[in-house]
Amino acid sequence: MSDRLPLQEEYVIFTGILRNSDAVDLTLRLGGNPVIAPLISTEEIISTADEQMLLESNKYHWFIFTSQSSVHAFHAKIKRFSINPEFFQAKIAVVGSQTAAAIKRIGFSVDFTPTTFSADVFVKEFPKYTSPDESCLFFRGNLAKNTITNGLTNKVDVWTIYETVEVEENRDQVRALLEGGRNCSLIFTSPSAAKMFHENIGIYIGYDRFTICAIGHITKNYLESLGAVVHVIPETYTLIDVIKKLAKWKGRKQ
Repeated sequence: MSDRLPLQEEYVIFTGILRNSDAVDLTLRLGGNPVIAPLISTEEIISTADEQMLLESNKYHWFIFTSQSSVHAFHAKIKRFSINPEFFQAKIAVVGSQTAAAIKRIGFSVDFTPTTFSADVFVKEFPKYTSPDESCLFFRGNLAKNTITNGLTNKVDVWTIYETVEVEENRDQVRALLEGGRNCSLIFTSPSAAKMFHENIGIYIGYDRFTICAIGHITKNYLESLGAVVHVIPETYTLIDVIKKLAKWKGRKQ
């Protein structure tokens, strides 16, 4: 292995939802073998009340998005009913640079994002940018925790607009690769992906023989609660940064 190719002969397994190829391209440039095998995916929740919900959402001062999945589901709804982004008057709060990029791509601007891309930091910093009497609509998935709804003094209503589902066809591929004796690094981007991995794979084969990477301290803490040792966690919670940190970590081991 050379300094220029610190991921040579390493199988880098992406277990979460992959929205673009940037991290995959970087893995290849660093000599790694990327394996795109998300164990979860998301699906928009469609309701007969969607149009009315969209029209009534203008009564809120803030929209809150904590994932790209929530942005994609929201975009699908406004496209379905031919609603222009200019219709909405609420300010936008997001968690994460990729979520911010996603909301900008569909025609909105971002008014607040926390310094660390996690919900627990969001609830600490958001009150500095708003007042308690400003209401919020939180666009969330079915597995979202109550960190934001319980952590803010603002009135926060929730709209569950997508659900997380298992991708069964990738489960056997990942397990076979891990049991094949190759050098493998597992990247977990959320507790949901980690939970799916643990229930179907980790509980049977353990975590000791692999490099475990996590995006975000919440994902890291969840993995550790399952008995895994997290070797790599970047300071900035993005896939690009976890690949860079993984390359440095592998380089130091040689």
